[in-house]
Amino acid sequence: MSNNFKNNAVRGPINSWFFYFISGYMNILWGKSKRRLFQNHPDTVVEIGPGAGANMRYLKKGTKLIAIEPNIHMHANLRKSAKKYGIDLNIKSVTGETIDLPDNSCDFVMSTLVLCTVENPLQCVHQIKRILKPSGEFVFIEHVNARENSILGFIQNLIHKPWHWFFEGCHTNRDTASLLERSGFSRLELERYNLYSPFVPIIPQIRGKAIK
Repeated sequence: MSNNFKNNAVRGPINSWFFYFISGYMNILWGKSKRRLFQNHPDTVVEIGPGAGANMRYLKKGTKLIAIEPNIHMHANLRKSAKKYGIDLNIKSVTGETIDLPDNSCDFVMSTLVLCTVENPLQCVHQIKRILKPSGEFVFIEHVNARENSILGFIQNLIHKPWHWFFEGCHTNRDTASLLERSGFSRLELERYNLYSPFVPIIPQIRGKAIK
């Protein structure tokens, strides 16, 4: 396996600024769900694709966060967020498909709005399962494909190419729910819902946790 994330000198800094700038609005949209999902997290947490650090506000002060973030343009804002929220940050510039952590070494892995972006989501989920200890938890919030032949589905397909280009690989119409359902976790708690916002292509979402 190789780390094949292509850092973009233009889109990378723009996205880093954008996601850092809207972190407060993201808290309005997802804060309640994130607080519930993350509330019992251990002292060490692995996050896949933390971006500019939007989830640090939900972690206990002093938490050790192992950040799997291949986009180097996110790193400065990650460090800024870690300082703001008192997080012990360890950045790993690898992709979700190439996590360089030992087997059965983590109690808690989280990702929010990330499996839409990784090049090989199935491989990423396999890596998450590999590093989780038995009975370890993977918690997630992801946007997913809309119902077939729906207006939302039409919008997702229509806007997919420019969205995918600007947001550096994000798929508006990926069936992440089905991927998780067939990933072989011992228990999967998955809730489908719509989160209405100006970001219309990502209205259909899932949230929950998977137990190894």
